[in-house]
Amino acid sequence: MFLKIRKFLIWGALGACLPVLSGCVLDSYINPPIPPVSVTEVTTPPATPDTPPLYCNIGRGSALFGRDWYDFSDVLFTLQRGEPANVKVTRVHSTQQMTIQALFDGKGQKLIFCPFLNVGEGERISCSSLYALDDDLQAGIKRTFDIPSAVRGGSITCAYAQENLKSLKTPSAGGN
Repeated sequence: MFLKIRKFLIWGALGACLPVLSGCVLDSYINPPIPPVSVTEVTTPPATPDTPPLYCNIGRGSALFGRDWYDFSDVLFTLQRGEPANVKVTRVHSTQQMTIQALFDGKGQKLIFCPFLNVGEGERISCSSLYALDDDLQAGIKRTFDIPSAVRGGSITCAYAQENLKSLKTPSAGGN
């Protein structure tokens, strides 16, 4: 009898631990580390200099103004391939602003957004990136917009033509 209880406890412990261990292995497989990208790779101008600008609009989220998170007003800005741009984000019901840095890579497939921080050479900051194909940008895209330690819960829309920008408003439930 004691042997049966002991086997039951051993199998029970193994059964409880295996999902936890396999979850860790699965998580590291599903979320591989983001490889570093060469700055020259993303700031290289496009092969054809007559590429159109990319129009983007961000909003519907909150941003870190000083030490606290506050909603921010929608911001329309333009990006040229391979050229970084500073985007001023203004707090709703205030004149307080914060700056994020945006870059549309020279290949025209990746958008990179970073908090504007005074960091020393060799220090690292967390940025976020969005990927889109040229055809998608022709029609216009809409994605969630989060930048670590800068913006959360926002939306972004980008297109080569302003009339193709998507609405940042969330559709209401039930069609009303």
